[in-house]
Amino acid sequence: MLFRSQEKVKKEEIENWIKRRYDSEIEKILRDSKKYMGKIEESKQRIKNFLNEFKFLSPDERIFKKIYKIALSSQDKFINSILLTVEKINTEYEDIDSLKEQYENLMEILASIQKYVGMHGRYLMIVYEKEMRLFTKFLKDLGENIEKLGNLLKNPDFVKIENLRRTILENESRKKEIEENKIKTEKIKKDIEKKKKEIESKKKELLEMQKRMKDEREKLEEYEELKKQFKKIENEIYNKIAPLKREMRKLEKIVTDKKLKKQIQEYIEFPVKTFLNDSELTVFHESISNIEKIESNPHKREKIMKLVKYILNGNLEEKKMEYTEYKEKVDSFVIEKKETKSDLLKREIDNLESEITKENEKIRNLETKNDQLREEILETEKDIIEALKRDFNVKVQE
Repeated sequence: MLFRSQEKVKKEEIENWIKRRYDSEIEKILRDSKKYMGKIEESKQRIKNFLNEFKFLSPDERIFKKIYKIALSSQDKFINSILLTVEKINTEYEDIDSLKEQYENLMEILASIQKYVGMHGRYLMIVYEKEMRLFTKFLKDLGENIEKLGNLLKNPDFVKIENLRRTILENESRKKEIEENKIKTEKIKKDIEKKKKEIESKKKELLEMQKRMKDEREKLEEYEELKKQFKKIENEIYNKIAPLKREMRKLEKIVTDKKLKKQIQEYIEFPVKTFLNDSELTVFHESISNIEKIESNPHKREKIMKLVKYILNGNLEEKKMEYTEYKEKVDSFVIEKKETKSDLLKREIDNLESEITKENEKIRNLETKNDQLREEILETEKDIIEALKRDFNVKVQE
């Protein structure tokens, strides 16, 4: 019994060994496939020649009277279908990939021819027994050579070395992805450092600004107090005029002057604003002259008269002046109290810190992915070493 001596390969030479063996197997397949491709081309030509001659044959009508028309129709379909299919046979190839592609195409073409034989050849086998036996022989030769070509591509040694070669290429792709992820990680880290410096700069600016904002906070407190006093005066004016809304609605129904009617409506909807802009107080004068029409109850009428006269006697004029004075102050503060730069700085700092958190998460994901890729590479390298020993009697040395 003969034993094949075990080949030894250094670990760093594994890829080169597999590539050499892979190239050697391919060279052998490409060389041997020429013979089968030549025979396939011959079978293609024989079938074409046969079909081109077969189209001129006609069945004997006297002997095959019952199936004459069917056979004649089948003959045309048989010839045309197979001729079109056989024309698709291409035996040209440049490398192992194009050879595999041609083999797949040949398998599809063979299946199509066999399908058409089944569809249109039934009666032809009866009518043209001798000719169809010859065609069957040509078709068998074609199929056998396609099968032999397939056996070359399915050769166990080639399949095994091709799988190892594919694994090597997958590992190269993994290594490339690891390097790309490292570059991405470094880029993100630089971006994080840039953002950190930006945050420090903004925090420093914010701190200096906050030192200068003590007076501003006092002003804001003053602003809040002004608003409070302003609202108080507004409520005092409102509380004097709003109770007359019911009577004004009644007055609106009885007056005919359109301008006056419109002003009454404004008092009903916006009592404070309308009063502040009203210097003549016509609505209140009209209320006195129409008091008996507005209110029939003497007690209520007296209360209304007292309130209207209170307003007409100028008792709210001082409140009106105070309102105007406070409004001017509040408005001036409102103009100044826009979003301060400190608020913008705080938001910018928060946004930058949020971005850094997200970028750190990206780094963790990239590093996790790289760890996973490295594990896959280690596992596949172990598998390659085992496969070399098992399938090719090759021992890998450190």
